[in-house]
Amino acid sequence: MTNENLAHIIARLEKLEKAVFVSGMKEKKLSAKTSDIKTDIDFSINERAFVKRYTTDKSGPKKFTLLLAYLAKGEIDKNIELSEIKKHWGKMTSKTLLGKFNMFYPNDAKTRGWIDSKEYGSYNLTNEWKAIL
Repeated sequence: MTNENLAHIIARLEKLEKAVFVSGMKEKKLSAKTSDIKTDIDFSINERAFVKRYTTDKSGPKKFTLLLAYLAKGEIDKNIELSEIKKHWGKMTSKTLLGKFNMFYPNDAKTRGWIDSKEYGSYNLTNEWKAIL
């Protein structure tokens, strides 16, 4: 192997490393930007569109928290009655939306710190609720 071939191989390797590592950094930057976009929630859309957009592939407690967030418009200390949440949940029981309601959902969401219950039969969001996104 001559010095000329060796220099050519080294130049190609450097070019390849630059292409691989720079594109990897670009992907990290893009994923960081998309995660910022993901936390911007649009409360102005109708409730079915909201549920379909934000609850896909989420567990029951996360769905409960997101429905509560929609009803409270993201306000932390706004109390929403459980009966009101169940009423809205009942309108979206298909498998592609919310499914069947279970009282385990608010209990688990409260245990995880996403919601709180200051009064019997009503729930409000906590500062931690956006962690589910």
